[in-house]
Amino acid sequence: MTAKIKLNAASGGGSFSLQAPSSSANNRVMTLPDTADGTILTTTNPKAGNIIQVVSTNVTATSSVSIANGSLADTPATVTITSAAANSKFLISGVINGEGSVADYQIGYVLRRVIGGSGSSIAVGASSGSRTTISFMQMTGYYAEDQNSTPSTSVLSPYLDSPSQAAGTAITYKIDIIGLGTTGTFYFGRTVGDTDNGNNERLPNYITVMEVAA
Repeated sequence: MTAKIKLNAASGGGSFSLQAPSSSANNRVMTLPDTADGTILTTTNPKAGNIIQVVSTNVTATSSVSIANGSLADTPATVTITSAAANSKFLISGVINGEGSVADYQIGYVLRRVIGGSGSSIAVGASSGSRTTISFMQMTGYYAEDQNSTPSTSVLSPYLDSPSQAAGTAITYKIDIIGLGTTGTFYFGRTVGDTDNGNNERLPNYITVMEVAA
């Protein structure tokens, strides 16, 4: 038999129940503080600023993609989060590791948000003429202009997005790569040459999204 304590409102209100675990092996204790009153928070009624959930993608496998001048291409840093509450904010951060067959300064990255199949670029600079708007640049892993065995670590610093969504909305965040005046190939998680020796690194690529209560 499951033990339960039920409290009913004095008049016209609802009820609240405390129910013990169904298994005799599960014993739980709830301790109230000696001072201060408070409100129990839930995922549907969180306090503003609370982290509701964290979702991440961490890719250690290597891969490659063609870099096109002025065109976006996906990277391994992509993650989908389903909102637990309405109008949440989302804190996104990530890292792209690897090396391109072109100069580092010719590679840019764009943070993208996709909802219901409709994508948009976020955390980018202001549009101005034919200038390319991006979120961050490829870090320069300079070693005698070596584009064969010098990978770079490019970081998306935490960005707070406010998509104004309903609870239960699936949102995909991803980091796309773009060529800046060039075409070539980018190798994720490895060097271009990838020779089997200690001078050719292997690295992860990842993205993390935290849902923040509005």
